[in-house]
Amino acid sequence: MRTRWILFVCCSLVMACSSPDSKTSASDASKDSDAPNAVDDATLIEIRDLEQKTKSDTAVDRATQLRLLRAYQDYYNAHPQDSLGRHFLFEAARVADAMNKFDKAIELLGNYHDAEPQLERKAEAAYMVAFIYDAHMHNVEKANLYYNKVIQNYPNSTWAKEADKALHLVGKSDQEILDMLHKKNNVQP
Repeated sequence: MRTRWILFVCCSLVMACSSPDSKTSASDASKDSDAPNAVDDATLIEIRDLEQKTKSDTAVDRATQLRLLRAYQDYYNAHPQDSLGRHFLFEAARVADAMNKFDKAIELLGNYHDAEPQLERKAEAAYMVAFIYDAHMHNVEKANLYYNKVIQNYPNSTWAKEADKALHLVGKSDQEILDMLHKKNNVQP
């Protein structure tokens, strides 16, 4: 289990570092928003407040997570053509994933994938679907299917390379992964 947690953290770091939007909060993103008067939007103000609360709290309560999830979705539904709306849709998927609402996260990532024009971001969303099936839901068949879709549909992306690496670990127990790593690094367990 610890190995899967480490893999999840590494994947999240890769995702955060490679995603230009991932460092963008509601207050930063509103400056670049395509929506007119986005700063005056009540939902955007709520998102700003909730994001501040989640940044300042060491443990975020479930009610705050739910409010943030709904606010992100509400903003996207009101501004589906807005780049900030798409960004919030992706953030909603992250919140759903953190809340262990994996089916909801997959649904949101699918919607994001369909709405996002940038190929690298589409590949990231597709990869995250595969990762959720793999690491959280332990559905080997769907994880393999979606990792292969990332490789097939986005062969030149960073996420295709990550999917190729992940395919070698799908369905393996933590002990099997540790044994593979020990063998690869010539370390005796």
